[in-house]
Amino acid sequence: MKLSIDFNQIKNFLLGLFFPIKCVGCQAENEILCANCIKKIGLSEQKIDGDIFAVFSYQDEIIKKAIWELKYHQKRYIGDKLGKLLYEYLIEEISDIKMDVSGRSIYVIPTPISNKKMRTRGYNQSLAIVKGFCSTEGKEVFEIKNKIINKKVDNIPQAKITNKKRRLENVRGVFEIKNKESVKGRTIIVVDDVTTTGGTLTGIMKILKKAGAKKVYGFAVAH
Repeated sequence: MKLSIDFNQIKNFLLGLFFPIKCVGCQAENEILCANCIKKIGLSEQKIDGDIFAVFSYQDEIIKKAIWELKYHQKRYIGDKLGKLLYEYLIEEISDIKMDVSGRSIYVIPTPISNKKMRTRGYNQSLAIVKGFCSTEGKEVFEIKNKIINKKVDNIPQAKITNKKRRLENVRGVFEIKNKESVKGRTIIVVDDVTTTGGTLTGIMKILKKAGAKKVYGFAVAH
């Protein structure tokens, strides 16, 4: 009798054994973010311009730590959880978008990072969030498009700029679209981990609209 070996299960077991997952908020074992901690996270109450939506307040220590761990400590699995929460909290907005696409899939684009950051970090945290977000629906609803937008300039991080006007100037000309024909007539959601003034999302949304996208929305985990 031939035994079937699931190497992913073995890998996950060993990772769990030597690097156990603990809740970002309370350290409860086998939880990325437990239900009690999720209830405690403050929601974003600040208005963002246009079709940009954010779920949590970045001033909340739990969500701030979760995003920090995702970006700087190689904990990509946190992105999966944050993506699912993004979907859950914006379900009404998503339902409205789905009604407007006429049976076509919705393109979901992660905010790109520079090649320099990709080499240093090894992955794009927004793509980790997008994968969790899109896993909530079938491929006929969400379609990940990771190669459409490119970040061609390694600009100053938005978090280091406090002035809104300077933030908007800082992202001008930073992003480029690789295949304009592919977005014509499409409905698109651009996803980021954190948005402050909305400058990054707005910049990407503008070039997608200019390329002929039917409708473009910006979703962020925190604001």
